[in-house]
Amino acid sequence: MTQFLYNVATTFAAPFGATYLAACKRHRPLLARFHPTIPTPSSQECPIWVQACSVGEVNTARPILKALAQRWPGVPIVLTASTVTGRQLALDIAEGVDTAWLPFDHPLCMRRFVRQLRPRALVLIETELWPNLLWQTRRFGAPVVLVNGRLSDKHLGRYERHRAWLKPVVRALSAAGMQNQEYAGRLVALGASPADVHVTGNTKFDGVRTAVDPAILARLRAENGFNEGRPLLLFGSTRPGDEALAAQCWSRLSGAFPQARLVVAPRHNKRIDEALQSFAGQPVLRRSEVQEGRVPAGERVFFLDTVGELASFYALATIAVIGGSFYPGVNGHNPLESAALGVPTVFGPYMRNFVDPARELVQAGGAIQVKTPEDLCGALEDLLASSETRATIAERGHRAVLVNQGAIQRNLDLLESVLPDRE
Repeated sequence: MTQFLYNVATTFAAPFGATYLAACKRHRPLLARFHPTIPTPSSQECPIWVQACSVGEVNTARPILKALAQRWPGVPIVLTASTVTGRQLALDIAEGVDTAWLPFDHPLCMRRFVRQLRPRALVLIETELWPNLLWQTRRFGAPVVLVNGRLSDKHLGRYERHRAWLKPVVRALSAAGMQNQEYAGRLVALGASPADVHVTGNTKFDGVRTAVDPAILARLRAENGFNEGRPLLLFGSTRPGDEALAAQCWSRLSGAFPQARLVVAPRHNKRIDEALQSFAGQPVLRRSEVQEGRVPAGERVFFLDTVGELASFYALATIAVIGGSFYPGVNGHNPLESAALGVPTVFGPYMRNFVDPARELVQAGGAIQVKTPEDLCGALEDLLASSETRATIAERGHRAVLVNQGAIQRNLDLLESVLPDRE
């Protein structure tokens, strides 16, 4: 009955949804989800199908896709996405991977897609519990595995209110690899079979570097005039408002710690002129200028305005501050990038994009989360004043990352346990 009523509802809503998408230029590309083009298989083997909703899930899928290709060489992989931005990112990273739109969750759209794709298995990233996606895939005979699974506090109330509707959906999962015991318990409470639910960890811990070549670090110090042993305060992936906060803290800290230097790394280089305004009148050295031959002349403020070097600069830092976490709207960036390198890490209250890694680090004593932007300067002052505190936080953060690694392989082991034999 649940499946019948759901399909009646989606059939009724489909023409209205199509009309809305056709009228809205921004969302018009989503019309392709009614009849998505199915990739031509690169071999006769049935592909492993990976579904990642939007940008966050596609980014999470990147190391998983690589691991799948290594575990099952020669098996085609198809990555689908549900949003415009997710689809674009999927196309950008799709080296050796076919991509497609995920069909809308209408029985006819989904049935056609599944029958033509002929997946060997469906891998869902984090939380993709679309009824027909699961029902049609299982009806075809392919297992469905949820990896890096999470049921966040934000959506838990909605899930619980629709528990009766969700039970036949979660029961269609062949297996679920959840990030932690709390999420596993929530999925079981929604109706999943306890025997099918496993705690496999958070794959975000696997995708970060835990060391940088010392030769690279020595070169960066020499090129940019960084003296080893002198404090280096780095604000990474800054967004609007973060540079002003960094300047405010720097005005308080620069006099108290005359050996210290400040590094600011804007998330997007197109904002570089805007970001520099917060330091107007101060001598500033830019990484791009160093690469063009400028010799450092004792500037204490340094802007990292190049692409692909943030991890190496994190490894140079005495303290790392995670941008996008102090004001509403961005919801934080990855705190594991600095913590994994043994750098004391500080972030603000808005970390929804990385809520689980942030919570894990804080609970382990491997990072500091301040409640308000106004609390940041005091926290940084305390850390700069105590090498012992910094060493403790750095060691705990690094260890928290290491003990949580291995989630990708555990999830692939789970997939292998339900995967049909290759013909």
